[in-house]
Amino acid sequence: MVLNVNGFLISESDPYFSFSQFISSSSVTVEERIFFDSEQCKDFERHYFGIMTAMRIYKRRIPMEYTPEFIEEEIKKTIVANKFAGKVLVHFYASLSESQTPLFLVALELLKANHWTKRSMEEIDLFKEFYWSDDFLSGVKTPSSPIHSVAQAYCTDHGFEDCFILNARKEVVMTLNGFVFLRFGNTLKTPSEKSGVYRETLRGSFIESIKGIEEYTLEETEMNPFDVQRADELIIISPHKGLIGVERFRKTTYSPKAVDAIAAVLH
Repeated sequence: MVLNVNGFLISESDPYFSFSQFISSSSVTVEERIFFDSEQCKDFERHYFGIMTAMRIYKRRIPMEYTPEFIEEEIKKTIVANKFAGKVLVHFYASLSESQTPLFLVALELLKANHWTKRSMEEIDLFKEFYWSDDFLSGVKTPSSPIHSVAQAYCTDHGFEDCFILNARKEVVMTLNGFVFLRFGNTLKTPSEKSGVYRETLRGSFIESIKGIEEYTLEETEMNPFDVQRADELIIISPHKGLIGVERFRKTTYSPKAVDAIAAVLH
């Protein structure tokens, strides 16, 4: 994999470069996830403003050269260097050097052509050892989260592929893999921004697409584990793993229905 570090193309295996050091070189590194297909992104401007907003929230100095055209070209340069011709999930990181100089890094994930074809997950669990903050900063995506690390270890230890992350009010925020959508009859519900869920451009795009499905209405609201047990269907939309229909949570077995309609609008 070829990475783009401040405009320089570097092999991921370069002994003089460390991704973890890049992340830890600053108190906070912000991340924007962006879909490109054949080197094109239909809503790049929205992603650009997402990057700028996150940097401003963390009081990062924004270099003059960080224009929409500059950042888009740096991403395309990275795609070309990796010879990726299909669907790509771009990870754009904005950080600071040890001398407080602004840095950016572009990393890529090559996705399969059928990325949004639904797949099933047998069971999901709750992670209750630590709680997610619901403050404004928590809604900004960062690549390193202690809760995510511990929750991932919990899933590995207990044989689960995924688990719910809760906030201090015991409300569902998201899962390790992605964003939660529950179906109650013809109503789809997803956690509101008040829960602490990432305010990502991608999440907004998913919500807009789902709102276009005529047979369902979508609500952004608070939800707790009891709501998850009462739901008719549980769906996870994961930027890197695709569309997931969960089969079971505790004693509740779900009936897949809306997942097909969502798959149709995400393609």
